[in-house]
Amino acid sequence: MFLRNLRGMSIALGCSLLVMTGFSASAASWEEKQTGAGQAVLAASAQPLPTGAGTKAASDWKQPERPFDYASMKEDVVIQLNEDPRLQSPLRTVVGPAPQAYTLFFREEMDRGSVEAAIRKHAKEEAARAGLGFIEPGFAFHWANNRQLQVLVTLPEQKTSERDWTEYVLSAAGAKSAKGSVIGDSNAFHAVVLPPSQIWRISVDGKVREKLTDFSVMTDMEFLDREQRYVLQSRFTKYCECDARFPMLYSIYDMKTKQRTSYPVELTDNYRGEGVFFADRRGFFYAQPEKGTTVPNSDSVTRVQVQGYVHGASFSHDRKQLLMAVGRADQKKDLDLVVYDLGKGTEKRLPGAVKGWIPTSEFNGEVLPVSFHDDGRYATFAMRSEEAGFVEIRQRYDWKSGKVIDWNPPVPADSWSGYVQSTDGEYQMYWNAGLFKGNVQLMDTRGQGLWLPGTHRYLFSEWEKAAQEADLKQSLYLFDADTKQQSVLVSGLPAGLSLLGASVDGKWLYVITDRTLAP
Repeated sequence: MFLRNLRGMSIALGCSLLVMTGFSASAASWEEKQTGAGQAVLAASAQPLPTGAGTKAASDWKQPERPFDYASMKEDVVIQLNEDPRLQSPLRTVVGPAPQAYTLFFREEMDRGSVEAAIRKHAKEEAARAGLGFIEPGFAFHWANNRQLQVLVTLPEQKTSERDWTEYVLSAAGAKSAKGSVIGDSNAFHAVVLPPSQIWRISVDGKVREKLTDFSVMTDMEFLDREQRYVLQSRFTKYCECDARFPMLYSIYDMKTKQRTSYPVELTDNYRGEGVFFADRRGFFYAQPEKGTTVPNSDSVTRVQVQGYVHGASFSHDRKQLLMAVGRADQKKDLDLVVYDLGKGTEKRLPGAVKGWIPTSEFNGEVLPVSFHDDGRYATFAMRSEEAGFVEIRQRYDWKSGKVIDWNPPVPADSWSGYVQSTDGEYQMYWNAGLFKGNVQLMDTRGQGLWLPGTHRYLFSEWEKAAQEADLKQSLYLFDADTKQQSVLVSGLPAGLSLLGASVDGKWLYVITDRTLAP
């Protein structure tokens, strides 16, 4: 589906957006798997307590000692989130509302009482700051030894059933070591609590709504395959109310086995980088890992080696081949088109066939990967006519003839030509032009949506009338391109709901929301 080529543009049906960014992880070879419906596996066998668990139950919580290289420590203390040890202080990051387990590693043996008192003091002081959203959580302490403290943080009970946002701090600043030295204040762990979004499916008649996952923390998600089995998740690490861009943490969730596999490398559905990289036929790419970095094994992975720098690589419709725009690393226009057979390891190269300048983001000027949208008949792509302009040069690769030909969609030349189309290619929905059959416009609606597989029915959303913003709801509509009839599928949906995809048989819609979808 071409939805994955939106380069970060959310398929959100709502209007609220939280801007969160990440940081470079240090534990690059760490691998975590989750079992069940996305439930986090904490270290060893300790199970987290339910939110609001009693003091007595929390006091019984224990975990075995965790290995750590104390000799390499440069800071007085390192605070790690057990769910993902790559997230460590100093940091402000997103966590889920369930009880969170942390481990504090100290450079020296500590005065245990002073550490526990410092942690409680800082949390209490932050919670007392009016209007900032901080809370004072409950703490359960377990000392593995005098240099390692395990802490279970439990949120207090809330008066409302839905929690939108809150924050707490975990800090040992001011605590004393056994020798009397004082811990500095530079290594706090700030936890921003946000409700995790889950994947739901809704029957096309709108009568059945089923929750399919139970993820422990909020992530961005997209389906990688038409069968709606594999989900690419990207977890925002460092949180800020800004538009800064940092590396994130990536994982693949299998909807069939209910397992999540974390990757210590960046995953993308459209590769840009050196000519040696890996293509996983589940629908994603990653660069050659650095020495010492261990990547999970998979039978679906192929090592790709092509001469030159890859300015963009996409999978063919059947996932058996790659379409790549290749040139020198410093090249900015007129690239080679390479069609690479993943099974045979062979390539067909059309020199200079990808004509025009490499596109850049209209948002921040970032260089974008050249993307190919393949439907099995044609693979469409677009470049720019000028380096600093936005007028597109639009082309497509014809699989039958093996040649690149001009492509003339009914979209203004200076607008992005992105689209999604019906399974048979008869109808297209262009984000910047509307719904078309060939060059004939059928509907002027613009925005995000999808085609139900195997049909000519297009799904989109509209806002419902509301007295105030807090009451905003949305309805999903179906437009039948053959009859030009429009009907309401589901109404009263929450504003933050996002559209994820649809089942191959066209009977189910998949959505993402952090709310409960009442039947």
